[in-house]
Amino acid sequence: MSADIFVITPRWTVQARHLRCTLQRALALQAMQNVWSGTENINNAVAMAYGNELPDSGSWLLTRSQLRTLKIAIEWRRVTRAARDRKAAPDIIEHWTEIEDQVIEAYRAASHAEGLHWI
Repeated sequence: MSADIFVITPRWTVQARHLRCTLQRALALQAMQNVWSGTENINNAVAMAYGNELPDSGSWLLTRSQLRTLKIAIEWRRVTRAARDRKAAPDIIEHWTEIEDQVIEAYRAASHAEGLHWI
């Protein structure tokens, strides 16, 4: 695992809560849906969902492994959100999408810089 640290700075409190909730839901359904394929991602998810890695305010300092864990959870959440009929307020969806896109872009930039394949 690389020691590189990546900084993500959410602009809205709802963004941290959204990603923690995404991780918690993915963890709850891990046994049935196999959101992640490795224990490293599951351990990362537990630490980020229930620890202090994703505070409501301030910047997040994340490793490439943590970014990958978030990226997988975000992609899983987007699929499940699209499959549901329930709708959230457009401004909330906009805030969620903003932080999701920021995390995915950081992961892709980190992967591209190292010559890794995007997952």
